[in-house]
Amino acid sequence: MLGFIGMVFSLSLLAQSITPEAIVSSGGYFEDANNSISYSLGELATQTYSNGALILTEGFQQTFSSLIISGIDLNLFVYLEGPFTGTTMNTFLTGEAAEGFPLSQPYNIPPWNYNGSESIVSIPNPEIVDWVLIELRDATSPGTALPSATIARQAAFLLNDGSVVGIDGESMLQFENSPNLQLYVIVWHRNHLGIMSANGVSQSNGVYSYDFSSAITQVYNAGAGYKEITSNVFGMVGGDANRDGIINLNDKAFWTNQSGTKGYKFSDFNMDIQTNNKDKNDI
Repeated sequence: MLGFIGMVFSLSLLAQSITPEAIVSSGGYFEDANNSISYSLGELATQTYSNGALILTEGFQQTFSSLIISGIDLNLFVYLEGPFTGTTMNTFLTGEAAEGFPLSQPYNIPPWNYNGSESIVSIPNPEIVDWVLIELRDATSPGTALPSATIARQAAFLLNDGSVVGIDGESMLQFENSPNLQLYVIVWHRNHLGIMSANGVSQSNGVYSYDFSSAITQVYNAGAGYKEITSNVFGMVGGDANRDGIINLNDKAFWTNQSGTKGYKFSDFNMDIQTNNKDKNDI
């Protein structure tokens, strides 16, 4: 169904009301008991803007569906301890010497059991560090942002500057679901401890943004699994080889079983394609 949207302004002048009109070369309006259609020959609907609460569509005529906007754009920034070099993160896993980097998202196993179909034919961006899994929860506070509050999940790429992008290697993440309360974001990585935003993610001009790296207080319960990886820069803690959310001797045993091997391994904490003493000693 097509609807007609207009903005009407009135001007009081000498007890007269003046209402502007759009002058077009042709147009018409038809309706029956169930539907209506309004059309004009003139400027088409060009762009739609939303800040999450208000919607503006440009043009004389727009389809009714342009009024119904759902979903969000998400701009995230996060570092991993393992591949962090002091200023950026290494990209050995996706570089020329890479071995076994998965072209399909690797979070379809426990504990994530994510069945998303994200996949690529080849590495789309040489600045890709690894896959991450992004989870959105809709709640009134971080303490109530439980798994039952999950509204969406999406596998994405982490770039060496800390940006999280879509599988095209460059675009901002987009989700079809929108929060009704406050938006909390979780970042999962296959051998680092998962983190959740300590605050509801704010939005500006329709884009939700959150920087996990700026302070330890950016992460909920940060003292239990988040750390300063260089002066005033904070990142996700590496070393969770068996993916149970705890770093202990069980992870060391996992590392021991894979020590001396190379490739895309859970025990390769610094993500240099080698499982060796540097993973155990440094991370």
